[in-house]
Amino acid sequence: TPLTERQVTKHFASIDEQTVAVVNNPNDADKRFARSLDFYLVQDWDNALEDLTQTILCDGEYFLAYFNRAIIRYKQLEFQKAEKRYEEAEVGMKMLPKASDYNLIRRDLDKVVELAPDFVYAYYNRANVAVAMNDYRSALADYDKAIELDPKLADAYFNRGLTHIYLGNNKLGIQDLSKAGELGLYTAYNVIKRFTDRKE
Repeated sequence: TPLTERQVTKHFASIDEQTVAVVNNPNDADKRFARSLDFYLVQDWDNALEDLTQTILCDGEYFLAYFNRAIIRYKQLEFQKAEKRYEEAEVGMKMLPKASDYNLIRRDLDKVVELAPDFVYAYYNRANVAVAMNDYRSALADYDKAIELDPKLADAYFNRGLTHIYLGNNKLGIQDLSKAGELGLYTAYNVIKRFTDRKE
């Protein structure tokens, strides 16, 4: 959600405080990570990424730094894609993102899975990246793992359902969408209506 002016001021004040702490303790991974969160929240993504990279250089097993770096890179890529769609409308050319654009994101999430194999959102987000890369089989495997770790993760059922439908497995897809709806993701029912008349 957009920050209020008061919240923005608070985060900038925190950045100033954290900067003093970072200068005094340049190899303290926690201080770097803390400042990256403030940068992220005020949408200074470049500085957030730099702090996360420095966090990882200080502590190569800081899995949340890899995770947040993947999140920010994904957001940047989605923002760039939105800008490209606008440009496409202006010039009448289609500019598709390359799978290689997602490789850095996927590598960070691979590292999160390695360091924190029970962290459900690493699998969920990696599945979303796999879908963006048209690697649907890997996506399904990661959605499966996310659901195994958290059987109430409605978004994982929803996205797995859409992936099944995209692959032509309407029955499995509708089952997942129905489960997502049961878990409170009610927009799933609208999607089900669009596909209930389709055959496998």
